[in-house]
Amino acid sequence: MGITDAGEVDGHRPFVVSLMGPGVGDESIFEAEHPDEVDQEALIGFTPTHAVDVIALANEPIDHIATALLTVAIMDVIGGFANAELAQGQRAIVDGLPGMVATTTGTWPWPAVYGSAEFLRAWSKQSGFRLLT
Repeated sequence: MGITDAGEVDGHRPFVVSLMGPGVGDESIFEAEHPDEVDQEALIGFTPTHAVDVIALANEPIDHIATALLTVAIMDVIGGFANAELAQGQRAIVDGLPGMVATTTGTWPWPAVYGSAEFLRAWSKQSGFRLLT
């Protein structure tokens, strides 16, 4: 994935990647994970029917970068947008990055950003990049 600085961790990083939605996986899990989301059609131009979750099973800085880049690799194949919740102070970091499609304005549970693969690549290169855990 082009990561050159893994810090002081070994090369073995566990991930879970799951696909869910109508006709794939457990539809009830997809519906249960998305009941309180804002009207996505108004934000991104369509209502997603499927989700791909990419989850690191560790929490070092390298795991956040690898999660983002693995997500980007998947997006390069299937398209779509990344939906990432923002920790306090991250909105100022992501505003203006290329490929950002929309941000939610609410604060529950956290504000979120929707972006293209280009956005996620650019964000992952920012100093101190971390996904909300």
